[in-house]
Amino acid sequence: MTISRPTRMLFALAASGAAALVTLAAAAGAPTAKAFAPQQGPRGIGNLVVPGDRVSLVYDAPGFNRMTGTVYVRGDRQRGFTALKLRHQNRASSELETRVPARLIRGRKLFYYAVLHDPKSKRSARVPARGTTSAWILEHSVRVRLGADGPHGSGTVVAHIGADQVGWQIPPEGCGCGPSFGPQTFLVARDGSVWLDDSLNNRLLGWNAGDADHVVRTVPLPDRSADRDVALGPNGSFYVTSDEGQGMHIRSFVNRLSPTGHVLWKQRLMGSPYGDRFIVGSSNPLRSGPGGTTFLLVGMNGLPGGEWGWMPVATPAGRALAPKAQRLGASWPGQPLAGGAQLVQEAYTTKTDGPITEVRYALVGRRGTILRSWRVSLPGDFFPREASELVGGAPVVVLDRSAGAKVEHVVLRLGPHGVAGQLRLPSAVFGDNLLADLRVGSDGRIYQLASSPVDGVAISRYALR
Repeated sequence: MTISRPTRMLFALAASGAAALVTLAAAAGAPTAKAFAPQQGPRGIGNLVVPGDRVSLVYDAPGFNRMTGTVYVRGDRQRGFTALKLRHQNRASSELETRVPARLIRGRKLFYYAVLHDPKSKRSARVPARGTTSAWILEHSVRVRLGADGPHGSGTVVAHIGADQVGWQIPPEGCGCGPSFGPQTFLVARDGSVWLDDSLNNRLLGWNAGDADHVVRTVPLPDRSADRDVALGPNGSFYVTSDEGQGMHIRSFVNRLSPTGHVLWKQRLMGSPYGDRFIVGSSNPLRSGPGGTTFLLVGMNGLPGGEWGWMPVATPAGRALAPKAQRLGASWPGQPLAGGAQLVQEAYTTKTDGPITEVRYALVGRRGTILRSWRVSLPGDFFPREASELVGGAPVVVLDRSAGAKVEHVVLRLGPHGVAGQLRLPSAVFGDNLLADLRVGSDGRIYQLASSPVDGVAISRYALR
């Protein structure tokens, strides 16, 4: 049987503009006077801006071509706000734009809000409705220039299995009946044991640390588990995502399984693949956060630079969180870390829809102050992974580089003075892969999945030097 690949929500960590342009947009509902009230908060401008960025704020209320407005902006070194008049880009456009003076992009934070007015209905809207929107200003970042070449490591195989012992989907060429793929992801426990997601056979296969030759445990997964992400839970349990329904009526869930594969609970996830605030699907990544809380990465497209958010789905003790608690606990814009800190990452382009030229990372303390930040300049067709890890207080980040049909993973450990460790690994997964084929272990080492319907599956461990 050929399994059709479900739609995967791909969230670009899209640049917020450029050395050239940083934009912000606010949707304002249907084009009627009664609907003149933005339904989403500002989006588009990055959360990490740099002195010298050419920052423009753009607001859009479709259908209100005569709209007027003013943006109020200040840096944390200014006492009061500077009023900047919004102007139409052209007569036919409903977009209003203004340039932020370079003198305001100084200090640690940039604050702004807008007041929009529709002359026809005499209605006004404040964006945001209360308070201000802010962005961090990176004045003292560590600059990293990533070259086209770098060290390639040799790994130690920690688990392997023959091709005839796992599931593969290889449709006949030209049939148009689905992609080719096999095992796509795996898990590494704190004790060094390894779990392979043999998803087409709906099971997890487990190896003990130090014994790469023998599968010692098999845990059944719910039916139709292909393309569903998995995560480790407390007391030997597991989490796996699932979907129900079709088309616009798909609902997503997270399931907790016992060590033997029994479903302990099944909880509906906040949002949907077609949501406007929390965009979720069963292939969205599951991640373990500070203290053992389990998070699902979700799309949060209505926020500035907020393509990714972190939504809690299970407590450290393994209890399910109801959708309301998931919504209230969602973390944005940074990845939550221990002690209330967060790691914020953002890609940047030199022009709208151009290639990513820089990725910015900031380690932010619990009081919202930047503790350390980095700007990684990219030489070619690179793009960042959606999640990073903090190992020994240092961020470990992954960038992917595309070269035709080939993909190369570049792993960096960022230190006080730049790159403290680097590793390049060619992608080695067979066919179409939606899930994580790289993992960062609690020991700071890198684990990679390689799969082939001829040679089988191997998981290797690499030191990050």
